[in-house]
Amino acid sequence: MILPLDHALGLQTGEFMSGGKVARILENETDQDAIVDIDNLLAPILSENPGGLSPPEKNICYIEMLDNDVNAGGFKQFFLNPSGEFAHEVVSALREINSVKILQVVEAAVGQFPDARVPKDPNTRRVMIQQIAGMANPVWEMLDNQFSDYEEDIYALMTEYIRRNITDFR
Repeated sequence: MILPLDHALGLQTGEFMSGGKVARILENETDQDAIVDIDNLLAPILSENPGGLSPPEKNICYIEMLDNDVNAGGFKQFFLNPSGEFAHEVVSALREINSVKILQVVEAAVGQFPDARVPKDPNTRRVMIQQIAGMANPVWEMLDNQFSDYEEDIYALMTEYIRRNITDFR
């Protein structure tokens, strides 16, 4: 017997792609807490079956990857970690949620790579980071500080984006 996708993901019938679970999270929590809980819901799906997420769901995951890595160890850590593979998706996701300030910081960080292209391959990316470290590290450290200043409420931007696209969320 093949179960509907709703049941396979632990959701009630009709809850998948209706914003049911995510909508309930948004109703009951602050923006930051809601984003953390939504990321906890979506991130395992992204790592196991990226095709199982809608583009708006992926956007939230990409931004949370960035936020987690930069807050834990800065842009260098973000680019060295597997999440660095998604640097260009992060830039697109920030545009989608109408970020201005954080988008500028991330674009400046990405701009430290030749032609502002972050390699997808982790080994190529690691070698390139070693090659550009002398110039990039001081810039990334400055950008780390700008990122952590949170001059823009990224959580509010993400929750507004989710509300605008709620039918694309589980």
